[in-house]
Amino acid sequence: MLSNYLKEKTANYHNEIETKLESNKLFDGTFSDGNYYKMLQVNHQFLKVYENAIKNFLTTKDIDVLAQTNFDKTALIEKDLQELNLNNLTFETEANLSNRAEAFGALYVIEGSMLGGNVIAKTLKKYPNLEHKSFNYFGHYGENLGQSWKTFLAYINEEFTTEEELNQVFEGAKKAYEDLISFA
Repeated sequence: MLSNYLKEKTANYHNEIETKLESNKLFDGTFSDGNYYKMLQVNHQFLKVYENAIKNFLTTKDIDVLAQTNFDKTALIEKDLQELNLNNLTFETEANLSNRAEAFGALYVIEGSMLGGNVIAKTLKKYPNLEHKSFNYFGHYGENLGQSWKTFLAYINEEFTTEEELNQVFEGAKKAYEDLISFA
């Protein structure tokens, strides 16, 4: 099953980005506003590089089946940056996706980060300087997050079944993680 394959093959990348963004500080009470700001800026740059590239490979069926998926998270994160009076970071990078399978690998990274984002938003609301912030990006799925993620996983498990497709989806996830890590 592709989703299990991706989880196993990308675990090191996932751990590396969490380390670079110091996500562990969320749970020991040492996470700062600066950590949150960096997390937003890094994710903003990542979305700016990947969202349109991914959309270029999606079919009408993809968009219909994944109707719960928000394919414009850049606008949400830009609202958060504006609310916090933060500048957008700029990197000279383009997504190097070659096909639909790789695009779904990158989308796996984006959608998977929403699971952690929900926890981040709930935790940060406990911080006095952030308790009244909107968390448009990290909290936008709200109570629909679980169902959206399950739908996404079920769809990629149905759509990409050959060994070649598994490798292509992983390659897209790998490229996305490597860029995300380089932005941090």
